[in-house]
Amino acid sequence: MNLSSDKPLQIRVQDAIIDYISANNLKGGDRLPTEPVLQEFLSVGRSTLREAMSNLESKGVLERIQGKGTFIRQIPILLENGLDELRSVSEHIRAVGATPSTSRIDVTFMSADEELAEKLHLSVGDQVAKIERVRRADGELAAYCVDVVPKNLLPDATEEEFSGSLFELFDANDCTVSHAESVLHPTVLTRRDLPEIKSEVGLFLLFDEVFYDSRGTPLCYSNDYYSADIFDFRIVRRR
Repeated sequence: MNLSSDKPLQIRVQDAIIDYISANNLKGGDRLPTEPVLQEFLSVGRSTLREAMSNLESKGVLERIQGKGTFIRQIPILLENGLDELRSVSEHIRAVGATPSTSRIDVTFMSADEELAEKLHLSVGDQVAKIERVRRADGELAAYCVDVVPKNLLPDATEEEFSGSLFELFDANDCTVSHAESVLHPTVLTRRDLPEIKSEVGLFLLFDEVFYDSRGTPLCYSNDYYSADIFDFRIVRRR
């Protein structure tokens, strides 16, 4: 491939890798060719290629998995409506016309470390409930959810109650969710992370969030991994 251009070499190599992905119609979760194959195709040295791939990895386009190779990671986010509304996982599943269910749930109680204490306005050592759930849409893997809730907010909640919508459970305990602070990350999970994945890797959009009530009291810290096979997330952007 001809990389002649007035751009710096690293930028040209990155652009060429993106062009290769586009030309070969590679999707999230697909694996790139090996480094020797890409070196030959791009006519560049090993160090140049590795630096370009590292830059694409830091931008969230690629994901390197030890012993398996380099995979496409980036999730396209379509610019329409959807993410401007605060919804539970169950509500997101219903919004795509599917019925939500839970196929796996693990509830453990533990002491808050410094990070959790800061996020949830607790003291280090306070008891929290960690709820791990695999959520499904009409039986298909839709989301992997890890939620941490101060134990005193839901002291009598059972595992069965945790299997449904946490928002509805909060409502039933007079601590309604008002708003959230959210950070989104395109993410690749492997079967080591989530055994329910059908292929070796799965492409997800991670919602890293803290939910608050109307007084600004943190109710829950969540890592919700939404499957790109089920959801297209859409955003309204206005000037």
